[in-house]
Amino acid sequence: MVSGDKCMKIKDILSIFRQLAPEANQSAWDNSGVQVAGTLAETAKVAVTLEPTPEAVARCLDWGAGAVITHHPLYMKPKPPSAEGMYLDVLRRVIGAGAWLYSAHTSLDTRPDGPAFWLGRELGLTGGRLLEVERADTPVEASFYCEEPISREAADIWANHEGVHSVAQSRTGEVRLVVDEDHWNEVASRIEFSLGRRPLFYLRSLTAPRSEVGFGETGDLPEPMAFSAFMDRLAALTGGSGLRSAGPQPETVGRVAYCGGSGADMIAAAARAGADVFVTGDMKYHAAVEAPVCVVDVGHFSFEEEMMRRFALELGETLDAEVRFFEGVDPFRPYVG
Repeated sequence: MVSGDKCMKIKDILSIFRQLAPEANQSAWDNSGVQVAGTLAETAKVAVTLEPTPEAVARCLDWGAGAVITHHPLYMKPKPPSAEGMYLDVLRRVIGAGAWLYSAHTSLDTRPDGPAFWLGRELGLTGGRLLEVERADTPVEASFYCEEPISREAADIWANHEGVHSVAQSRTGEVRLVVDEDHWNEVASRIEFSLGRRPLFYLRSLTAPRSEVGFGETGDLPEPMAFSAFMDRLAALTGGSGLRSAGPQPETVGRVAYCGGSGADMIAAAARAGADVFVTGDMKYHAAVEAPVCVVDVGHFSFEEEMMRRFALELGETLDAEVRFFEGVDPFRPYVG
């Protein structure tokens, strides 16, 4: 799908994975990150797919991928490979190839500008706000004096560290960084390592920029549209012919809330946000019966399959290795009599 015939070091590929889907942003119950540590030190091919099924992983490895990135983890908690099944099958395939298996799950879901928010961009939503805030970071301004100019290499390393908003040095030698408070200790250690000494830091709490990460989004359409027209647009975007809706059906749709994957527990949040429609997947019966707002179930698969396709495009523009997206298979099959 994308470009490049160069080999990349695995450590550099993992570093980019972590920049685009910061593991620190994942939910406490999740297992985003390396699923299987391979033996390969470099690869020219990176595969992207939604689900780490034996069939999907086999296609990725047959193509020659040395690194496979999926959305869903292979496991949530470590478990012994002691029984035949999908888990052991995938382990055998990946380990046998010496490849690396990586999951960008809620670490990707919560990235504010990430592919999980593709629907809002396609609908042209404005005034977007997170539906559920997972974490909010309050920044601090850190300053210290350094007589010699900070090298461009060191400044770039600091600026690219997770949680850093800005780095600047004045003519007087004062260095100032704006850093999310939760990441300050890590950044301070990195600065000490770069300088070979511990400078005297001065810290000042700030009220902005306050960064939030979380799930889902609510925003307004450019123009309100009839419910039927909205459903047609949604079906075209998700490739779904089996959209289901529940709850009070509005005549027109102006404000939309959505959360890909399993977002049924956010119905109340969508209602509080004033959404006319909440788009998600994995709607449960009782949640549908009690829904205070119109809920449209597009299916878990279709929403996140498109998310990963777009993530593959982003990786292809970022990595020097070749990147290919491998389509998944919706486990639900419509019955045609």
